[in-house]
Amino acid sequence: MKIIALIPARKGSKGILNKNMQMLNGMPLVEHTIKAASMADNIDEIWLSSDDPNILAIGKNYNLNNIKRPKNISSDSASAADVVKHFLSLLPNIEDKSNTIIGYLQPTSPLRTELHIDELILKMKKEGISSSLSVVKLEKSPFKSFVIEKRSGNLKSLFNEKYSNFRRQDLPDVYIPNGAMYFFSILDFVKRGGFPSNGSMPYVMSKEDSIDIDWESDIKKVVKVLEDRK
Repeated sequence: MKIIALIPARKGSKGILNKNMQMLNGMPLVEHTIKAASMADNIDEIWLSSDDPNILAIGKNYNLNNIKRPKNISSDSASAADVVKHFLSLLPNIEDKSNTIIGYLQPTSPLRTELHIDELILKMKKEGISSSLSVVKLEKSPFKSFVIEKRSGNLKSLFNEKYSNFRRQDLPDVYIPNGAMYFFSILDFVKRGGFPSNGSMPYVMSKEDSIDIDWESDIKKVVKVLEDRK
């Protein structure tokens, strides 16, 4: 099983200006993920995809494989799948696509470390699984959720109405991707036309380690966690 890490780090951002270059604990946000990937024992290659020369310069310092990302997949409207497709178009032909795994590591998860990465990869290898993603447990169950119907303006259960009457402890635990790690085979990605999820191995992370940087307040949360761990 060959493991290729792909770090997507464009210049633009909606919530924070030049988010990936924001300083966090003495280094740019993107460098936390670069460092984690570089320190992981089970990653064979690391590629950095960015339209920002400053970010690519950091990648060069770590001897990463840099990809100059074009403008058409560097905007807010570009999807993560678009980034992976562009990356695959630049890779040399790989004979055994089913046995080549891409690890998509977003810089907005600075508390995901090399320990998380290695543990996930080792579990995948042990179980013979070709796809895995990191998740965090939801504190409030979506089984008690409602939507407001457009026509009537009334509530409608998102799931079967019976679940809204269940005790919280009687409902199944629910998990959502935390954005820290997506690992999948090239073959699975091509077959599904995007990131595989159903049937993937879950890698459960704590609420703290799952903090995703979208706003300035999130940076403060991460700083607080890091200070508490000293």
